[in-house]
Amino acid sequence: MSNSSIVSGFFAVLILGACISISALAADPWFTSEGENGPGKGKHIVFIAAEEAYRSEESMPKMAQILSRQGFKCTVLFAIDPTDGTINPKIKDNIPGLEKLDTADLLVAFLRWRELPDEQMKHIIDYTESGKPILGIRNATHPFKYAKRPDSPYARFDSASKDPSGGWGRLVLGETWISHYGKNLVESTRCDIAETASAHPIFKGIRSGFWIPDDVYGISSALSGDSTPILLGQPLDAWTSEAKPVAEKIPQPIAWTKSYTGATGKTARVFTSTMGHGDAFKIEAFRRMLANACLWCMNLEDAIDPSSNMDIPGEYNPGPAGAKGLKPGVLPQDLKK
Repeated sequence: MSNSSIVSGFFAVLILGACISISALAADPWFTSEGENGPGKGKHIVFIAAEEAYRSEESMPKMAQILSRQGFKCTVLFAIDPTDGTINPKIKDNIPGLEKLDTADLLVAFLRWRELPDEQMKHIIDYTESGKPILGIRNATHPFKYAKRPDSPYARFDSASKDPSGGWGRLVLGETWISHYGKNLVESTRCDIAETASAHPIFKGIRSGFWIPDDVYGISSALSGDSTPILLGQPLDAWTSEAKPVAEKIPQPIAWTKSYTGATGKTARVFTSTMGHGDAFKIEAFRRMLANACLWCMNLEDAIDPSSNMDIPGEYNPGPAGAKGLKPGVLPQDLKK
């Protein structure tokens, strides 16, 4: 092969690589699942999946597809690496597409310790104050941490804030970060519906109790506002459904309903669950509870079908918890394959 051929081949590879990079960056940096026919027709759910611990970047697109079967248009926003357009929860200051919240009908929050630019954060806070419903999952109780820009007007929503106490998580969802009550990744959870919530529409199609591979978060002596626990979590001594209750640990609230009245004066329905490990989504009852809660948040509880299809579309094999479980090089458009 001549030198000119080698040089030509080298530049061809460079050009091809540049074209791929440009194509990746030009594509929408979010995942969209268009709604089918159902009670959610005409409504738009926006998910924020931006945390590095529990594989929300894998579970939320699946939940979006499940809810799309019920008519909802669903958009999943991610932490995106601006250099190559890939999903990277280690990037704490970039979630493209938050402007979609301006016209959304429900926010599903699954994010942890973000420090977003003010122009991105504004969309989240404007939505929060609009009086529209919010559903929080797992570490959404501590979604923001202002370590670099304490002078931001949004730093008050830091999870360690004193005013409001506990920041956005406790103010809106009912709690902030407290602790791992169940031993993290060791003690799984038996979920028991609270006696007072046995007829709650969120539990349509769900038996009185179920097991999930997830550990119980600690909570304060009292949740904020009018938080009403509807699901209790009993820590078990192993990561299996046959495990025994940890005797010295009494059940703790792991899901509750709440209201939040924003600056507009309108009051929103809020649902929070501190469960959300990637493997928890393998449990049908957990997926159904969250899907039902989405409808309840939007005042569509009469349309909840206890036999609606909760099957996970395609394959779902989330990586292990923590940053080591992140699958590098994944673009939002790859999730449609």
